Amino acid sequence: MTGSDFEQRWRRRFVERGAQWDDDAGIAGWTPTGLSSRVRQFRHWWQQARLPPGRWLDIGCGAGTYTRMLHAEGHQVTGLDYSAPSVQKARDRSPEGIEWLAADIHQLPYPEACADGILCFGVMQALAGPEGALAEMARVLHPGGELWVDALNAHCLPTRVQEARRRRAGRAPHLRYDTREGLMAAARQVGLEPVACHWMPLVPGRVARLQPLFESAPVRGLLRALPPLGSALSHSFILRLRRR
Repeated sequence: MTGSDFEQRWRRRFVERGAQWDDDAGIAGWTPTGLSSRVRQFRHWWQQARLPPGRWLDIGCGAGTYTRMLHAEGHQVTGLDYSAPSVQKARDRSPEGIEWLAADIHQLPYPEACADGILCFGVMQALAGPEGALAEMARVLHPGGELWVDALNAHCLPTRVQEARRRRAGRAPHLRYDTREGLMAAARQVGLEPVACHWMPLVPGRVARLQPLFESAPVRGLLRALPPLGSALSHSFILRLRRR
C-alpha cells in the first residue's frame, strides 16, 4: 500500500465516521473512556502552560471536543477537519463564536504567520508521514507561536506486540506510529523547536480502573524523569513545539 493509498483510506474512514456516528468519541475513532482520558491528560498539561488568549486553529477537530475547550478559555479558535460531516456536527453542537471549516492539513487556507497557536490531535497516525503537515502548520504560525501535536507512540510495548502480530499475519499496519525522537527531528527541520514532551498512558478498557493511577502526579513525575519508561508505557505522546 502506498502512502497516498494509506491516507485516502483513512480519509474515507473519517468521513464515514462523521456521517454515521453522533458522539464525539465515535466520530474521532476512540472509545468514550479513551477520549475522556486523553482530554483529562491534555487539560492537565494545558492548564500548566497558562498560555494567554490568542488566535488558535484546531486541525483535525472532529466533533470539536478540544475546539470548544479552547473557546471556553477565551481563545479565538477555528476548528478544521477534512471530514465535512464531522465539521457540520461540531458546528451544530457548539456555541456561537467558533469558526468551522472543512480543510486539508496539507493545504491550509491561511496566509503565513497568521496564527498564535495550533492544536493537532489524532491526525499524524492517519498520514503517510509527518513532514508535509508539520511544514504547513509551521508556515501559518507566528514566530514564537506554539503547535501542540500528538502522535501514536511507536515504542509503546503493547503497540509493538500488536504490530508484530499483524506482521506475522501478513496484514498491513492499521495506523502509523511515531517515535518522540523522530517527530522532534522532523519538527526541527521545519523551524519548530521542542518545548516539552508529555507522555499519554492509556490502559486497555478491560482494566480501565487502573487509568487514574497512570494519571496520578507520582506516575506523571516518574514518566517525565525516566523517558524510556514513559516511552514503553505510553500509548501516545504530545509534543509542545514553538516556531523559531
